[in-house]
Amino acid sequence: MREQQGELPPDEEFVRLLSGVQRKLFLFVFTLVPNVVEAEEIVQSTSVVLWQKFSQFRKGEDFLRWACGVARNEVLKHRARASRHEATFSNEFMEQLAETTVPLMEAVDERRQALQRCLEELQPHHRRLLAQRYQEGISTEEIAKNQGKTADAVRRMLHRIRLAIYDCVQKKLASMEWGTSTP
Repeated sequence: MREQQGELPPDEEFVRLLSGVQRKLFLFVFTLVPNVVEAEEIVQSTSVVLWQKFSQFRKGEDFLRWACGVARNEVLKHRARASRHEATFSNEFMEQLAETTVPLMEAVDERRQALQRCLEELQPHHRRLLAQRYQEGISTEEIAKNQGKTADAVRRMLHRIRLAIYDCVQKKLASMEWGTSTP
Protein backbone atom coordinates (compact mmCIF):
# COMPACT_ATOMS: atom_id res chain seq x y z
CA MET A 1 0.00 0.00 0.00
CA ARG A 2 1.26 3.47 -0.83
CA GLU A 3 0.34 4.90 2.56
CA GLN A 4 2.29 2.19 4.39
CA GLN A 5 5.42 3.05 2.43
CA GLY A 6 5.30 6.66 3.60
CA GLU A 7 3.68 7.98 0.43
CA LEU A 8 0.60 10.15 0.48
CA PRO A 9 -2.68 8.97 -0.99
CA PRO A 10 -3.11 10.30 -4.56
CA ASP A 11 -5.60 13.00 -3.57
CA GLU A 12 -3.36 14.35 -0.82
CA GLU A 13 -0.31 14.17 -3.08
CA PHE A 14 -2.20 16.08 -5.77
CA VAL A 15 -3.24 18.81 -3.33
CA ARG A 16 0.33 19.10 -2.02
CA LEU A 17 1.80 19.38 -5.52
CA LEU A 18 -0.84 21.77 -6.84
CA SER A 19 -0.69 24.06 -3.82
CA GLY A 20 3.09 24.20 -4.22
CA VAL A 21 2.84 25.54 -7.78
CA GLN A 22 -0.48 27.41 -7.71
CA ARG A 23 1.04 30.91 -7.75
CA LYS A 24 3.56 30.06 -10.48
CA LEU A 25 0.81 28.40 -12.52
CA PHE A 26 -1.29 31.56 -12.26
CA LEU A 27 1.69 33.72 -13.29
CA PHE A 28 2.33 31.42 -16.25
CA VAL A 29 -1.30 31.68 -17.41
CA PHE A 30 -1.33 35.42 -16.75
CA THR A 31 1.63 35.89 -19.12
CA LEU A 32 -0.44 34.24 -21.84
CA VAL A 33 -3.80 35.82 -20.97
CA PRO A 34 -3.16 39.23 -19.40
CA ASN A 35 -6.64 39.54 -17.93
CA VAL A 36 -6.82 38.61 -14.25
CA VAL A 37 -10.37 37.28 -14.32
CA GLU A 38 -9.77 35.19 -17.43
CA ALA A 39 -6.45 33.92 -16.06
CA GLU A 40 -8.13 32.87 -12.81
CA GLU A 41 -10.85 31.04 -14.75
CA ILE A 42 -8.24 29.24 -16.84
CA VAL A 43 -6.27 28.24 -13.74
CA GLN A 44 -9.48 26.83 -12.26
CA SER A 45 -10.24 24.80 -15.39
CA THR A 46 -6.58 23.73 -15.50
CA SER A 47 -6.83 22.51 -11.90
CA VAL A 48 -9.84 20.38 -12.80
CA VAL A 49 -8.03 18.87 -15.79
CA LEU A 50 -4.91 18.26 -13.69
CA TRP A 51 -7.02 16.40 -11.14
CA GLN A 52 -8.73 14.37 -13.87
CA LYS A 53 -5.38 13.45 -15.46
CA PHE A 54 -3.34 13.10 -12.26
CA SER A 55 -3.03 9.34 -12.78
CA GLN A 56 -1.04 10.17 -15.95
CA PHE A 57 1.51 12.24 -14.02
CA ARG A 58 4.73 10.29 -13.52
CA LYS A 59 6.13 10.57 -10.03
CA GLY A 60 9.52 12.26 -10.05
CA GLU A 61 8.76 14.51 -13.03
CA ASP A 62 8.51 18.27 -12.72
CA PHE A 63 4.90 18.90 -11.68
CA LEU A 64 5.07 22.59 -12.59
CA ARG A 65 6.24 21.84 -16.10
CA TRP A 66 3.45 19.25 -16.52
CA ALA A 67 0.87 21.64 -15.08
CA CYS A 68 2.03 24.44 -17.40
CA GLY A 69 1.63 22.11 -20.38
CA VAL A 70 -1.96 21.40 -19.35
CA ALA A 71 -2.52 25.12 -18.71
CA ARG A 72 -1.17 25.97 -22.17
CA ASN A 73 -3.81 23.67 -23.68
CA GLU A 74 -6.50 25.33 -21.57
CA VAL A 75 -5.28 28.75 -22.75
CA LEU A 76 -5.51 27.60 -26.36
CA LYS A 77 -9.09 26.39 -25.77
CA HIS A 78 -9.92 29.72 -24.17
CA ARG A 79 -8.35 31.61 -27.06
CA ALA A 80 -10.32 29.57 -29.59
CA ARG A 81 -13.54 30.52 -27.82
CA ALA A 82 -12.46 34.16 -27.46
CA SER A 83 -11.23 34.50 -31.05
CA ARG A 84 -14.81 34.33 -32.23
CA HIS A 85 -15.40 37.59 -30.37
CA GLU A 86 -12.11 39.51 -30.57
CA ALA A 87 -8.71 39.67 -32.26
CA THR A 88 -5.99 37.60 -30.58
CA PHE A 89 -2.32 36.67 -31.04
CA SER A 90 -1.47 33.75 -33.28
CA ASN A 91 -1.22 30.29 -31.74
CA GLU A 92 2.42 30.12 -32.87
CA PHE A 93 3.23 33.26 -30.92
CA MET A 94 1.41 31.91 -27.87
CA GLU A 95 3.33 28.62 -28.11
CA GLN A 96 6.65 30.46 -28.25
CA LEU A 97 5.66 32.60 -25.30
CA ALA A 98 4.60 29.55 -23.31
CA GLU A 99 7.85 27.72 -24.09
CA THR A 100 9.99 30.61 -22.90
CA THR A 101 7.95 31.39 -19.79
CA VAL A 102 8.58 28.19 -17.81
CA PRO A 103 12.40 28.45 -17.99
CA LEU A 104 12.17 32.12 -17.03
CA MET A 105 10.01 31.26 -14.02
CA GLU A 106 12.57 28.64 -12.99
CA ALA A 107 15.40 31.18 -13.34
CA VAL A 108 13.52 33.73 -11.24
CA ASP A 109 12.91 31.07 -8.61
CA GLU A 110 16.63 30.21 -8.52
CA ARG A 111 17.49 33.90 -8.12
CA ARG A 112 14.94 34.26 -5.32
CA GLN A 113 16.39 31.25 -3.49
CA ALA A 114 19.93 32.58 -3.88
CA LEU A 115 18.83 35.99 -2.61
CA GLN A 116 17.09 34.42 0.38
CA ARG A 117 20.23 32.46 1.31
CA CYS A 118 22.39 35.57 0.94
CA LEU A 119 20.06 37.60 3.13
CA GLU A 120 20.20 34.88 5.78
CA GLU A 121 24.01 35.08 5.72
CA LEU A 122 24.06 38.82 6.45
CA GLN A 123 25.02 40.08 9.86
CA PRO A 124 21.91 40.69 11.97
CA HIS A 125 22.43 44.47 12.14
CA HIS A 126 22.69 44.59 8.32
CA ARG A 127 19.43 42.62 7.98
CA ARG A 128 17.77 45.02 10.42
CA LEU A 129 19.00 48.01 8.42
CA LEU A 130 17.63 46.53 5.18
CA ALA A 131 14.33 45.69 6.84
CA GLN A 132 13.97 49.21 8.23
CA ARG A 133 14.68 50.82 4.88
CA TYR A 134 12.94 48.49 2.42
CA GLN A 135 10.25 46.66 4.37
CA GLU A 136 9.22 49.31 6.84
CA GLY A 137 9.92 52.17 4.44
CA ILE A 138 11.84 54.26 6.95
CA SER A 139 13.82 57.02 5.25
CA THR A 140 17.62 57.03 5.41
CA GLU A 141 17.39 60.32 7.27
CA GLU A 142 15.17 58.81 9.96
CA ILE A 143 17.37 55.71 10.28
CA ALA A 144 20.43 57.96 10.59
CA LYS A 145 18.75 60.04 13.26
CA ASN A 146 17.78 56.92 15.24
CA GLN A 147 21.31 55.51 15.00
CA GLY A 148 23.15 58.77 15.63
CA LYS A 149 24.75 58.70 12.18
CA THR A 150 24.61 60.90 9.13
CA ALA A 151 22.17 60.09 6.32
CA ASP A 152 25.15 59.84 3.97
CA ALA A 153 26.75 57.21 6.22
CA VAL A 154 23.53 55.17 6.18
CA ARG A 155 23.30 55.46 2.38
CA ARG A 156 26.91 54.27 2.02
CA MET A 157 26.25 51.34 4.35
CA LEU A 158 23.12 50.36 2.38
CA HIS A 159 25.11 50.60 -0.84
CA ARG A 160 27.85 48.32 0.53
CA ILE A 161 25.25 45.82 1.76
CA ARG A 162 23.49 45.79 -1.64
CA LEU A 163 26.83 45.21 -3.40
CA ALA A 164 27.66 42.36 -1.03
CA ILE A 165 24.23 40.80 -1.65
CA TYR A 166 24.68 41.18 -5.41
CA ASP A 167 28.10 39.47 -5.29
CA CYS A 168 26.74 36.72 -3.06
CA VAL A 169 23.76 36.05 -5.38
CA GLN A 170 26.05 35.94 -8.42
CA LYS A 171 28.33 33.41 -6.70
CA LYS A 172 25.41 31.24 -5.61
CA LEU A 173 23.89 31.28 -9.09
CA ALA A 174 27.26 30.39 -10.62
CA SER A 175 27.62 27.48 -8.20
CA MET A 176 24.12 26.26 -9.15
CA GLU A 177 25.11 26.31 -12.82
CA TRP A 178 28.23 24.26 -12.18
CA GLY A 179 26.59 21.96 -9.66
CA THR A 180 28.83 22.97 -6.81
CA SER A 181 27.82 24.31 -3.47
CA THR A 182 28.89 27.47 -1.74
CA PRO A 183 29.37 27.66 2.00
